[in-house]
Amino acid sequence: MTHLVLMKTYFLLFYKSHMTKILSLVFLFFLNSVNFSYSSFVDTEAETAVVIDADTGQILFEKNKNIKTYPASMTKIMTVLIIFEKLKNGTLQLDDKFTVSEKAWKEREGSSMFVEVGKEIRVEDLLRGIIVQSGNDACIVVAEEIAGSEEAFAIIMNDQANKIGLQNTNFTNSTGFFDEDNYSTVYDIALLSQYLINNFPEYYHLFAETEFEWSGIKQSNRNPLLFKEMGADGLKTGYLSASGYALAASAIQGNRRLISVANGFSSVKTRSQGSSRLLTWAFREYTNINLGKSDEVYSEIEIPHAKKMVQVKPSKDIIITVSKAKKDQIKQSIIIKPDTAAPIKADSTVASLEITIGENERVYFDLKTVNDVEKKGIFGSFFSYISNLFTSLFSIIFS
Repeated sequence: MTHLVLMKTYFLLFYKSHMTKILSLVFLFFLNSVNFSYSSFVDTEAETAVVIDADTGQILFEKNKNIKTYPASMTKIMTVLIIFEKLKNGTLQLDDKFTVSEKAWKEREGSSMFVEVGKEIRVEDLLRGIIVQSGNDACIVVAEEIAGSEEAFAIIMNDQANKIGLQNTNFTNSTGFFDEDNYSTVYDIALLSQYLINNFPEYYHLFAETEFEWSGIKQSNRNPLLFKEMGADGLKTGYLSASGYALAASAIQGNRRLISVANGFSSVKTRSQGSSRLLTWAFREYTNINLGKSDEVYSEIEIPHAKKMVQVKPSKDIIITVSKAKKDQIKQSIIIKPDTAAPIKADSTVASLEITIGENERVYFDLKTVNDVEKKGIFGSFFSYISNLFTSLFSIIFS
């Protein structure tokens, strides 16, 4: 009996001291045995989320990216974009002044710039009131001055959304106040953010400002990522009880810029942590590779009836975003457009470059002629015909 007790005691001691190590080894064996990507482990509490590369537009992470939801104050990204566009085309100046209406002054529900009725405010200050303070009152001041009413301004917003290619978005107001018909998706908001960042670099810096004071009230930017050491420099938070906490964010590290948009977080804390985690993961797991420049010859290809080999170049820089685990799994092939034949003018699209990453990912780039492509004369065409005929015969005989 004593021996049995001693054996049981020794077994329990062995179990406690070694079982953790054994389980760890089993888990490591499982990880090495199963071939899955790190993205299998990436998730977010948000109900909808997406991460894209700002240069290539490639989607790095997605979760219900096309599900319609309420954008809340992320709506203000479009409001700001319309102001930026008018500044860029010269119809507005930063020093222009807008007058605060009684309606705008009354709109103090939620966040506010605390404007005063009848007061004239510079466009630049209103921009900061919208971007930094998320002022609903400032949005209405802008909407009324630009379009006459907020309803008319919403029409401008939707026209701009169509121009950008936002397929699942509709705006009814400039603020993001709850309205069943004021909706979007995280993917559309990401495309909107990408368009704003890429087209208005001279004004985008306003999104990085961390505080703004108006009417003696200093307010901090509501974007929590601006206060983290991760290269974040925009864009907008949002909250509605109907959809939860949201954040459209952008960060730049080295020469890469990423955009993340997530909606449906349960709290301010999880919004900050979840958005930061997605961007940090995407920067770590993905990289950009430049395979060719738009002002350089990419290759020479054979085009029917052309006098000689034809030089082609990409219509834009060939930059692809790839998982670092797949950097050595890139294949390139040129596909000539059907019915392409000389003569052809310079700068004409004659082929596409197909880039295959791993087994399933494919990216395409247009290839254009560098110079005019002259047609062969009658003798050149005849000799090409004879040459192709003999080539075909030899391949049949010796195959």
